[in-house]
Amino acid sequence: MPDTARAPRRTFVAIAAAGAAVFTMLLAGCGGGDYNDGHGPGPDGPALDRAAGFYEGANASNRHVSVIVLETGRYYVLYGPTGIPGSTQIEGLLVGDGTASGSTFSASTLQNLNFTNQTNVAGAMTATFLLRSYFDANIAYVGGVNDTFNADYSFRYEDVPSLTLVAGNYSGQLASIVGVPNANMTISGSGAVSIAATGGCTAGGTILLHPFGNVYDINVTYGAGCPAAGLTLSGHAKYDATTNSITAITTTPGITNTVMVVATKV
Repeated sequence: MPDTARAPRRTFVAIAAAGAAVFTMLLAGCGGGDYNDGHGPGPDGPALDRAAGFYEGANASNRHVSVIVLETGRYYVLYGPTGIPGSTQIEGLLVGDGTASGSTFSASTLQNLNFTNQTNVAGAMTATFLLRSYFDANIAYVGGVNDTFNADYSFRYEDVPSLTLVAGNYSGQLASIVGVPNANMTISGSGAVSIAATGGCTAGGTILLHPFGNVYDINVTYGAGCPAAGLTLSGHAKYDATTNSITAITTTPGITNTVMVVATKV
């Protein structure tokens, strides 16, 4: 099990970098509540508030992991290729919902979507965490395979979000387990979102400021030709102001369908 009293192994990460094994993109933190404004969780705050943050690290297979934990219990773990902890690629994504008590985070729902292998494997996760310090996890997959990762806090979680900041035209990819076509995305100053991907997929929705942390809320309705055709998926996004790139992850309520967009402003 992870050591609940451990110190971070690395200096705090100011920015996260990642892409995809089937596509290369940069991934990083973006806007949200500033702990210096007095509104961040203290050491005696609610457990989920203390767990919330961006974290960077590596798993047992030496894959880079970029972790997003929200105060709602929703979490995302983007991971790179095996054996390359410094990789700027994303090979897959873990997504689920959990609860927290004390210094323990527990999630009975976990979906591991591998975009390279086009697979989706269920599991569960238990993690230990320390406010603004680390998030270390043990994962048990259906079928008996286990994994672990250790990740340290990134202060990018405390940056301030802005619709003005994310507004613009983007070029990148739309990823799901059925494929990773090229895609263009536009975000208006009011938060309207439109997406057009190779193969005829078109989608539209809205992006708003999440009420807690450096995160955006996003809702997208996918049209014909899309992986989630006819469905409205919701989720979260993070924006990297240094690379002008965005990563937006949307799912159905039961996480039976997940679509991710990774794109850079043009």
